[in-house]
Amino acid sequence: MPGQTDTFFEAAVTALTTSRTEHIALTGNADLLLRERYFATDDEGRVTETPEAFFRRVAKALAEAEKPANARRWESVFYEVMARLFFHPGSRTLANAGSARPQLANCFVFPLADSQDAILRTFSDSCVVKGFGGGCGFNYSRIRPKGDVVRGVNGLAAGPVALLKMFDDATTLFRQRGRYESGNMAVLNIDHPDVPEFIEAKRIDGSLNMTNISLGISDDFMQAVAADADWALVNPRNGEIERKLPAAALFATACELACETGDPGLIFLDRMNVDNPLRGALGDITATNPCGEIGLYPYEACNLGYLNLPSLLLPARERRAPHLFDEERLGHVVAVGVRMIDNAISASWFPVEEIREAVAANRRVGLGVTGWADCLAASGIPYDSQEALDCADTLARAIREAARTASCALGQERGPFPNIVHTPWKDSDQQPRNVAVLALPPSGNNAVIFDTAFSIEPFFGMTYSQQVFGDRKIHSVNRTLLGMLEQRGLPTEGLLDRISRNDGSLAGLPDIPDDLQNVFKTAHEISPEWHVRMQAAFQRHVDNAVTKTVNLPADASPRDVASLYQQAWKLGCKGITVYRDTSRSAQAIEWTSATGQRKSAPQETACVGTDSACEVCE
Repeated sequence: MPGQTDTFFEAAVTALTTSRTEHIALTGNADLLLRERYFATDDEGRVTETPEAFFRRVAKALAEAEKPANARRWESVFYEVMARLFFHPGSRTLANAGSARPQLANCFVFPLADSQDAILRTFSDSCVVKGFGGGCGFNYSRIRPKGDVVRGVNGLAAGPVALLKMFDDATTLFRQRGRYESGNMAVLNIDHPDVPEFIEAKRIDGSLNMTNISLGISDDFMQAVAADADWALVNPRNGEIERKLPAAALFATACELACETGDPGLIFLDRMNVDNPLRGALGDITATNPCGEIGLYPYEACNLGYLNLPSLLLPARERRAPHLFDEERLGHVVAVGVRMIDNAISASWFPVEEIREAVAANRRVGLGVTGWADCLAASGIPYDSQEALDCADTLARAIREAARTASCALGQERGPFPNIVHTPWKDSDQQPRNVAVLALPPSGNNAVIFDTAFSIEPFFGMTYSQQVFGDRKIHSVNRTLLGMLEQRGLPTEGLLDRISRNDGSLAGLPDIPDDLQNVFKTAHEISPEWHVRMQAAFQRHVDNAVTKTVNLPADASPRDVASLYQQAWKLGCKGITVYRDTSRSAQAIEWTSATGQRKSAPQETACVGTDSACEVCE
């Protein structure tokens, strides 16, 4: 490899292979999750891998995309990055790398045209993909409204909601290797005549439980809401206005249902496309994957990866907000991570030819993170503070710059993505290998493997239970908190029991110092407005999108939801999902207070699936 590898990557290789991993430090929860979901099994379902063999399998499969002369060294680099828990590729890559038909992407978007043949083709293709563990997104806005004319006969059209129910029902039939359920994102633009029915589609708890629904929102609509103007609903079959409704009333109904059920979320389509480099040639992106962190063109897929942020912190004595991270190590890990995910694109097998072509044309990747809340708490910074927002801005910018630099280095080495000819980069000296590089998925399973908080979410609780497979649950404890208590010589005997009786919170516990209570707030103790502000701080530097659920207390109102939706739009978020505590009966993460009141983790239940909600997208 020396003399053949770009100097940029050679520096990362040298830095990350100076020392070798002799012991893989996995928690009991991580080991259980890997055995249940990722380790290879024999024909009778018995696990046949050790953690070392697992990481070596994935590393070897991804290194096979390298030139033969370089493959062994890159295999070693990929193994070290994963075994040292710095970075992991997405769940489908972890599960499927090295298999006979390695479908390594997590999620897909499919087109839905207004014809029976097109609908059935998409239905068939998406079902095949779900059988290999992929979640699917659809925009139903081209489908003629319910009761519309078909072949000259009025009243025959089934409409978008009937179709999304069909797609939802089929999803429960497909489960890759008996381990992974798929899921859907259904989007309907706010000007479709059936949007009132779509908004109400999940009013009954448990309905469409394999599908997230989101409204495709335009700036014009949000402005019409603010102006209390009428809003036109347009038949996509002929472009004619069917009727007009007060925009504010339509918005209020959406907020009411979101408060009641968690759906619909909003996707701000204009914001999604304002910095889309392919917009001029390919048009607007109108759909996302099931959790909403990546907008995709029809037949595109998302390949994801995760930085373990706590592993990249500077030593405590060297941290000075907003600079919390070892930027040299961060840059090296990001560089290797981008290369790993780009290799995953090359190594992937896809069951539908159009997917292979679309993925190869754009080579879209999404680096995400876990453990943001741990990093803030370990640095003594409250999540709900301007200082935390400044740190988020600094971190996101650093990751974006490192990832883009790595992508351009790959572009020089391997050539840019083919569709670059349609972008502003077509004549640039620095041409990226990938059309986009960052995304912030929910990271549920990767957070368990890394033993961190989820993505950029606050702590759900200092102790909680998480459903990860069928009826199996794992019990988690905030080890960042325990470590800080031990450093201060504070007693921990009986603490976890007291925290559990205190609704998973430190608030009001007399033997916990105020400064620790302030930095270890739970998601429910942080004002929803701060959730949105944190999402917006990261979104400014994320070229794909950000999955972030805004936690609401059980007594929140539709008016509260409306305020948050408007705040997210004004701050430039690409989408938003809220979750009012206890508004769903089935919840993936929960604990029980001393009074018996169940609490839920919206960052999980905002996503679909009955095992680990984020399994679909990560």
